[in-house]
Amino acid sequence: MIAYKEIAQIKNVKGVNPVTGDYSYEENGRGYLCIDGVLFEKEEPPLDIVSVGEYVYAWYGRYGTIEIYSGHTLLKVFEREVHFFDRNVGPYIRHQVRDPKTFEASENILSVSDGQPLLAQNVPYRLYKIGEEIIGYKIFECKLSRLNYSGEVLWTFDLPLRPRSGEPDNLDKVLGLTHGMLWICTRLSRLIALDLETGKPIHQLSSAASDKTNPAYTYVRGFAYFFFREADKAIITISNWGIHILNATTAEFIESYEFSEVDSSGREAFEFLDAARLYGDCLTFIAQRHREADGYRCAGIFDLKARQFIWIGDIISLEEKMSTGNHLIAQFPLQMEGNRLYIKDAENTLHIYQKEWRLKAQVRPQSEATASAVCATTPTVGR
Repeated sequence: MIAYKEIAQIKNVKGVNPVTGDYSYEENGRGYLCIDGVLFEKEEPPLDIVSVGEYVYAWYGRYGTIEIYSGHTLLKVFEREVHFFDRNVGPYIRHQVRDPKTFEASENILSVSDGQPLLAQNVPYRLYKIGEEIIGYKIFECKLSRLNYSGEVLWTFDLPLRPRSGEPDNLDKVLGLTHGMLWICTRLSRLIALDLETGKPIHQLSSAASDKTNPAYTYVRGFAYFFFREADKAIITISNWGIHILNATTAEFIESYEFSEVDSSGREAFEFLDAARLYGDCLTFIAQRHREADGYRCAGIFDLKARQFIWIGDIISLEEKMSTGNHLIAQFPLQMEGNRLYIKDAENTLHIYQKEWRLKAQVRPQSEATASAVCATTPTVGR
C-alpha cells in the first residue's frame, strides 16, 4: 500500500477546496476565508468552495450567496438562493426563487459571465444541466422531465414504484448522457437509461432484492454508489461487495469483480464503506472497522487500474472515538488532489495527509495554524 502521512489538522473548518488549498473556518464567532494565501474576515464562513476553470466559487449557506474569485480578487457576487450543480457544468449556477404567497419554489440557470437566465422562464423543477440538455426533477412527485430552453416540457418519466411500499422511487443522480441515452440512478440502487427523444426506458438494471423477480429489470449484485466518467463514457459503481464498470454506450459490463477476489487482505480491513467519491481511476471512501460500535473512523482509496486498495488509514483513533464520540460522517467525504488527501471529522477538524510525508501532525487553534498545510505562504489579511 501507498504511505500517506498526516501533516496537519486545522480546527473549526467549514469548507475546503482541495484543488487550490483554499479553506474557510470559524473562530470566536466570526467567519474567515483563506483564499490564494489571503485571509478575509466574513460574517459567516462559506460552506462550500469549488474550482471552476481558473475561478474559485465560494457558497454561503445563510442566504444562498455565491462569491466568484480570480486569485484572491472578488469578481462578482450572486446574492440569495443560488446553488452549485451536483456536477461541474462550467460557468453556470442554479437560481431558486420562492413565491411569497404560496412559498412554491421554481428555478432557472444563470450564466456566471453576465448573470442572465438560460431558460426563458422559471420552472417548478430541480434543474440539471447535462451538456446542452436541461433536465428537471419534481422531488415530491418523483417525475423527471426533459425541458427546452423556453422552459417547456418535452417529455416526463415517472420514476418506478417501490414494490413493498407502493411509493415512487426517488432520484439519486442524473449521471450523464451518451449515444442518445440519459442515464440516471435511484435511491433503490436502480440504474436506468432513458431515450433522450422520448423519455422511454431503454435499459433498466437493479440491485434491489425486490427486483430479482421483476422482468422489467436485469438484476445485478452490488450496486450502491454510481459515477459517470466522461472521459470514456463509463458508469462505475462501488459497494461493499465490489466494483462494476459499465460501458454507457452499449450497456455492457466491462469489468465486474468482488473485492475479496482481487484484494482480500484490503477488504478484510473494514466492514462497511460509505461516502464514495471518484477521482480519475481512484475511488475514495470512509469505512467502519470490524467489531466496532456504529460509526466511521477510517478512510481508504481503491485503485481501479491496479484492482487493489492502495491506502486504508485511521483518521480517528479508537481511543478518541470511544472517549469523545468523534467520528467521520458521510457529508464530509475523503477528497483527493495530487499527492494530498483532505477529510473533515464530525468536530469540524480538517485532516490533511500527504503521500510519503514524514512530518508529525500537530493540532493547533486556527489562529496559530501555519498555512503550509493548505496555503503556499502564511495568509495575509485582506481588506
